[in-house]
Amino acid sequence: MATEGSVAVVIPAHNRRQTVSKAVESVLGQTYCDLQCIVVDNGSTDGTNEAFGRLSDPRLTVISEPRRLGPSLARNVGVSANSGASWVTFLDSDDYWAPDKVEQQINALAQYPAARWCATSGVSVGTGIDVRFATRLGWGRPATTDRLLVPQDEMLNLLKDDNMIPAGGSNVLVSRELYEAVGGFDAELFTNEDWDLWLKLAKESPLAYVDAPLVGYRIWDGQASNSQQFLDTAALVRVRHLSDAGPLPREYGLRWELEVARRHVAAARRIPAARSYLRAAVTGRAPGQLAYAVVAAVFPRLAEWRLRQVETARSLPEGWQEQVEPWLACWRSA
Repeated sequence: MATEGSVAVVIPAHNRRQTVSKAVESVLGQTYCDLQCIVVDNGSTDGTNEAFGRLSDPRLTVISEPRRLGPSLARNVGVSANSGASWVTFLDSDDYWAPDKVEQQINALAQYPAARWCATSGVSVGTGIDVRFATRLGWGRPATTDRLLVPQDEMLNLLKDDNMIPAGGSNVLVSRELYEAVGGFDAELFTNEDWDLWLKLAKESPLAYVDAPLVGYRIWDGQASNSQQFLDTAALVRVRHLSDAGPLPREYGLRWELEVARRHVAAARRIPAARSYLRAAVTGRAPGQLAYAVVAAVFPRLAEWRLRQVETARSLPEGWQEQVEPWLACWRSA
């Protein structure tokens, strides 16, 4: 089953010379061939452009912007560069796709024609390209099929408190018409821009969801984690889309600080991890996190061991390891 239409894949990149070529290769290796990969190199100073020297594929376009545009504007620029695509999708410059990611999404949209956007499940990947845990859409009911149609009201309910789309900006495939109708990404947002867009899309269309591990979301020591900026924009997004939003719940800030700490521990960033746990203890009023701050700073291997224990509770569904290992192994050996 397939629906017709070309796909524009946009990859925003800023100082990603070491990772962006692998992200691009995971796009060019898709089983769905009617696609164009557009990399928007915005303000890089590390020679990101040089990463594409050995990639000669007519489906690859690199746009070099001398100034840093930010993730939202860079994605919008990339979409504008391919005016003929029927569908648009996005990949962060440090993440990977399974080879059939786009094909499965196109097929799901054909199965559910009422849906004009599609998301999938994924896996969180560590610094050694090792699978850490599954990331899935928590729609609150057991899955009876690998493909589901999530109604608008249910999707809005999922998104009202947090960005529940697995792997954020490396996942969604959306009708170009719908993307343009809702205004694309908000160029004023440098974080939570994807959550803002998902809320706009959910107001207009149900979601086709593929519950399969098709995105590899990397955790590594180059990820940006400006907590205050993130929390400020989260509050803005809530006020913008939720009439009864009120102040940002304390639990939200606590969840975010713990997520940042988890990323730092997984990337072996000892001091940043300790700082995040400290902020969780203070701003989240969770004094128990002080012990984690000490462990992260003084006994990083113990912190990593404890994190692995927590992640084991979110282990992969049956059969997922066998699905992801073949394509992750390619990037691990590279």
